[in-house]
Amino acid sequence: MSLDEYREQLIGRLKSCADTAAARTLLAEAELVIVNARLALPTQLKFWESVHEDLDALVEAVRLSADRETGMKLAAVVAAAQARIARNRERLTDASK
Repeated sequence: MSLDEYREQLIGRLKSCADTAAARTLLAEAELVIVNARLALPTQLKFWESVHEDLDALVEAVRLSADRETGMKLAAVVAAAQARIARNRERLTDASK
């Protein structure tokens, strides 16, 4: 599986998370996968940047959704995921210095 395919799979799984705790667990799992793949730090940073951008696009789609309750739940999941991704990116940036 390519990194892009894994990112798409991760976004798909995040969309179906029931709550923010599930999103954080899923991202912790993804962190382990990425670290264990022994990717270079710039590649890891690019991966997380791409995931973050995909989530930005997802939030935009949610805002247009007619199902307000589902939209609010997904927006909370995305916010939790983006916070976790921001911490990952910060950690990786610090490690690359």
